Amino acid sequence: MTQPSTVAPVPPSATARAIVGQIVSVEKDGSAVQIRESVSSASQKGQLPVRRTVTLQINAATTIVRGKSPVAASDLKPMDHVVARYVETPTGAIAQSIRAADVVARTPSSSQTGPSSSEAPATATPAAR
Repeated sequence: MTQPSTVAPVPPSATARAIVGQIVSVEKDGSAVQIRESVSSASQKGQLPVRRTVTLQINAATTIVRGKSPVAASDLKPMDHVVARYVETPTGAIAQSIRAADVVARTPSSSQTGPSSSEAPATATPAAR
């Protein structure tokens, strides 16, 4: 015997959408996240471009990852850069997946810092005449 599902099924007529942006806020219980679009876009030709802000409901079927590792909704923080896929329903937008950018500390490469003190610069020898 299976347990009844508390997750509302997504109607087949729902339109799948995606948003690339930055998290503005996350509900404390992890039930919703608000994302602001990174790039301004116009919905119709001739209109001024705007940056949409979308509130997505998170449910048990929502896949959330940071980099390549699965995480909980509570691990999402404001200012995280994300790509979210969602569907519009009569009750609001429901997130299907949210992928947050993996924050990696950058270290300067040797080509950007110049020669180290142990590396002597190459010197040209005078040509013999």
